[in-house]
Amino acid sequence: MWNLLGINEDLHLILNILAVSILLIILLFVILGIKKRKAPKVKQIPIDTLYLENLALALGSSQNMKSLSSEHQRLKIIVNDIKKVDSKKLSELSIPTFLKGKELTLLIKNHTKEVLSYLNDKIREGN
Repeated sequence: MWNLLGINEDLHLILNILAVSILLIILLFVILGIKKRKAPKVKQIPIDTLYLENLALALGSSQNMKSLSSEHQRLKIIVNDIKKVDSKKLSELSIPTFLKGKELTLLIKNHTKEVLSYLNDKIREGN
């Protein structure tokens, strides 16, 4: 068929190699373009001090908090008296909470380190 169009076999081979090379280059650009696309960085809003105050009150004030630790987005708090913890306030603050004995685990989605630092400061002020 290529002979009918006047294209010899050598030229046909060169055109095939050229076409495959162009397709590979296009594919490479598409793959690199996909890898370079990253999720846009979400600008975090500074944490509200009223939120922090309400959280401290919901936990029964600084005298009720015995120790604090964090693991990723989880804040673990050991409290002195579980009855002083206001679960309604915690749910109003949209903080999922899990209880195991006297240990509360709070899922803080944003600003976990800041919340931990604030509550540690509250404990130091209370003692």
